Amino acid sequence: MAASRAAAFFIVYCAFLGAKDGAVVCAQARSPVEIVANVELVQIPVTIFDDKGAVATGLKKSDFRVFDDGIEQRILYFDRERVPVSFVILADLSSSMTRKIPFVQDAALSLLDSLEEQDQYHDEYSILSIGKRSKLLMPFTTDERDLERRLPVLLTATNESTSLFDGIWLGVNTVHHDAANKSRAMIIITDGGDNHSRYNLRETKELLEEADVPVFAVMAGPLFEFPTIFPQQQKKRDRFPSGGSKTQVPDLPVPGQDYIGPAERRGPHNMKVLTEVTGGGVFTAHDEEDLPRIVRTIGLAVRYRYILSYKPAHGGESRQHKVVVELNPKEKFRGYSLPYYKRTYHSID
Repeated sequence: MAASRAAAFFIVYCAFLGAKDGAVVCAQARSPVEIVANVELVQIPVTIFDDKGAVATGLKKSDFRVFDDGIEQRILYFDRERVPVSFVILADLSSSMTRKIPFVQDAALSLLDSLEEQDQYHDEYSILSIGKRSKLLMPFTTDERDLERRLPVLLTATNESTSLFDGIWLGVNTVHHDAANKSRAMIIITDGGDNHSRYNLRETKELLEEADVPVFAVMAGPLFEFPTIFPQQQKKRDRFPSGGSKTQVPDLPVPGQDYIGPAERRGPHNMKVLTEVTGGGVFTAHDEEDLPRIVRTIGLAVRYRYILSYKPAHGGESRQHKVVVELNPKEKFRGYSLPYYKRTYHSID
């Protein structure tokens, strides 16, 4: 049943997929991709954090190694550029999150780019809620000022049960039917509970395996202690802590502001299972005021992903291919975090 649902859903949204939406298969003509096609080029978007938990910058093609089914591939194209992104913000407003709603609001606002960047790149945002029923609170918009005004009203506690898995299905559906940009991402702000969904973990995982939408979950942990890896500093609840644009190129991120520490990269099992199949990840905020910083850092990473492209040599059969990306040499990049890319794709040769 779950497989048929996912297959039917995939047929509906397949035409909307573009060449930079996950590990996708590209034909020679740069038209919307059919998964059942001869493989010409595989593109792997990769998100990397350095040894301090900041978005890794300044990497070169020679710093990467790519393996397809265990065979090292020659990287033909290497890009890292700012791309416009369609973000879905899936906010948990259920009863277990009631006390944390102000921080959820701040976290959502922290994802917004500066007005100067917005005019140039046209990011767009859609707001969904998790409660007894998941709801579309705001369709995709590029009007950040309007979104800032409306977010405090939209994101209010519901005192309801939690349909987290259903919210993910609604988020994927929203992305593939309404998103204008080829690069998309879903960011879930939650404590990870689910007690009211129609869909289960297995069904949701199967959906996300086909969706080609990276999903990042930011967990509001049960114990809010400031991790020892963080410098002791006064926390600020300011949309732009540096006094200007959060997106700074090539000198991003600002040390001490935009980073995700090792303790934050570990999250509950269910969300880890769901996010990793998409090339995303799950992070845990041990202090409520860290939620905005983590979301802001994820936003930077998605906007400035590395894109590795190669032409694989495959056998004459339909099968699933396993992709492994490494940083080289390993000693130089000790402490870097490279789990955020999609590890499998399907092809028919």
